[in-house]
Amino acid sequence: MSDISLGLLVKQLRGLKAWQHKNEITILSDLVLEQLPIIEGHSVQLGDDAAAIKIDDTYLLLAAEAVNPSLLKENPYLAGRASILANVNDIYAMGGEPLAVVDTIISPDIKVASEIIQGIKDGCNRYNVPIVGGHITATGHTPAVTASILGRAKHILSSFNAKPDDILLHVTNMKGSFHPNFPFWNCSSHLSGEELRRDLSILPLIAENEWCDSARDISMAGIFGSIMMLIELSGVGAQIDLNMIPQPKNTSDRYFDWLISFPSYGFVLSVRPWHESDVKFEFEKYGITCCSIGQVNTSNRLALSRKNEEVVLWDFDKESFTGFSPSLDLPFQNIQKEKLIV
Repeated sequence: MSDISLGLLVKQLRGLKAWQHKNEITILSDLVLEQLPIIEGHSVQLGDDAAAIKIDDTYLLLAAEAVNPSLLKENPYLAGRASILANVNDIYAMGGEPLAVVDTIISPDIKVASEIIQGIKDGCNRYNVPIVGGHITATGHTPAVTASILGRAKHILSSFNAKPDDILLHVTNMKGSFHPNFPFWNCSSHLSGEELRRDLSILPLIAENEWCDSARDISMAGIFGSIMMLIELSGVGAQIDLNMIPQPKNTSDRYFDWLISFPSYGFVLSVRPWHESDVKFEFEKYGITCCSIGQVNTSNRLALSRKNEEVVLWDFDKESFTGFSPSLDLPFQNIQKEKLIV
């Protein structure tokens, strides 16, 4: 636990490039929300880790990820592998299981393209997800890689479902190490593919048991940015106790790095209090850390506390984070329904 002042912590967090990139989404959110789709008579909410398309009694899940250009430049193989990891996490964060992946690669250098493809292939093998198609362009000056994934769920975990009085749970594997040049917490390389899939399968399990219906994977926005995306979509607020956030051993000198890290296995769950012990048990029996770090409330802001101190990190009444929220979502659903009726 760092002795950094709460005021300085807020200043550093709000200055993160990853947060600025999330905030830039607000520029496009109005344009996207104007075209909120309806498929098979069901509207598809925008802003979750994956699009959830309800077909009969099942949800099809669609997600896509682009890889950080800096990572691609330094390590094309790792970039390819990371494109699969990020997509797989998105599907499991929604309570689903992945079915298939397609990828897009741009690289004028065939050696770089080969390294990317090998990383994608190895990632797919570890998570047991087949590559069923894609596209490669051997032109251009700047390499790029994206991947899209299809998944399926019976019951979904959604960022739209957090409720006041829910307990916020921080889930991650504490056994790992920091990447030397990027804010990544690698806690999966030491595990077998079977162990990885076992740990991820806990999320659809708790969804199907109806112990939890709201979750988000911890992304490049770090733990607080990921919580903000969850509560913004749910139209609620939350208070986080900094003293309750667990930190891996021998990383006390990297407290801020830990708060903003992108873990290869990390999730935030919003759980009804009476199911807290059920959810914790499923993770902890495999040695995965699952800690209560705060509670959802009606404040419409995210507050951080430490002992007797408290500071507001973000006030959604004054500013949006991504621009997606229930209040923005509903009018467009109604518009679409009226068009269908006509």
